[in-house]
This record gives sequence, structure tokens and C-alpha cells, in this order.
Amino acid sequence: MSFDWADYLKLAEALTRDPSSPGPEEASLRTAISRAYYAAYRSASNLAASRGELVPAGLASDHGLVINHFRYAADPARQKIGTGLSRLRGNRNKADYDDVLSGRPAATAQSSVTLARNVLTALGSL
Repeated sequence: MSFDWADYLKLAEALTRDPSSPGPEEASLRTAISRAYYAAYRSASNLAASRGELVPAGLASDHGLVINHFRYAADPARQKIGTGLSRLRGNRNKADYDDVLSGRPAATAQSSVTLARNVLTALGSL
């Protein structure tokens, strides 16, 4: 059975609701940001691939490929998905690679969860 990437959003939501459990708060919030991105990214990638719209190669460059596939589409709904994915990826990169997060990690986690939920809803409407 194939993994349901949207389940990562459920994990991100749980970590955002109670970031002090199961581990250190900032680690939980960073993980929520990252998982929210992957829920949206992999769902978008799989949808586009299943429709024969693109063929991800399993490389780091796939992230830009998927984002740009949606961002530069003629359909405004797809453009909005691409913009959301791009914002989520930016948040994820900061959460995964920066030693210090600017702003409030809790706010970034919550906005990432909300944005990922919106992307998944939009994908479901395509």
C-alpha cells in the first residue's frame, strides 16, 4: 500500500498543537514546518505524475520542477498551488538548515500547516 503523504500534515498539526511533546519545542516546530511542506509537495508531485504532466527523477531538482509546473501553469488555481509550494519550501529550508530561525517558530509552523492544508484542498479540486 502506498504511503499517504497527506498524513504528514496530520503529524505537523499535532506537533503545532503541542510542540513541547514529544520533544524539545523548537525541534517539534521545525519538524512541523518540514512535514507540512512534504505533505503538500509529495501530494502535488504525485498528482502531476499520475496525470502524465511531469516525470520526477528522484533528484533534489524535482522540488523546483514540481513548484514551477504549478506556478507557471495557465490555470490560476494551479498558480496558487505553485506559489503555496514555493512559500512552504522556503519555510522548510529555513527550518531544516538555519541555525537560528528569524521570527517566531510557532507562527511559522502554524502558517505552514494552514498553507499546506490549503494546497492539499486545492489539489483535491483539480
